Amino acid sequence: MKASMIFTSNDIVVNLRVIAAGFLVNLLSSNKPDLIIGSIVFIVVARGAFRILKIAK
Repeated sequence: MKASMIFTSNDIVVNLRVIAAGFLVNLLSSNKPDLIIGSIVFIVVARGAFRILKIAK
């Protein structure tokens, strides 16, 4: 159950950031926001994965 909560909360955060990145890329006509937010998304997903693995032990 805890793993499901972690996954769901990460999914919400990631989806909101992806939408924000899309708006910023369109607004600024630059790929920089996508790269920056993509890196942040990777960190969020990795942290969630490690939390889930820690719970599994």
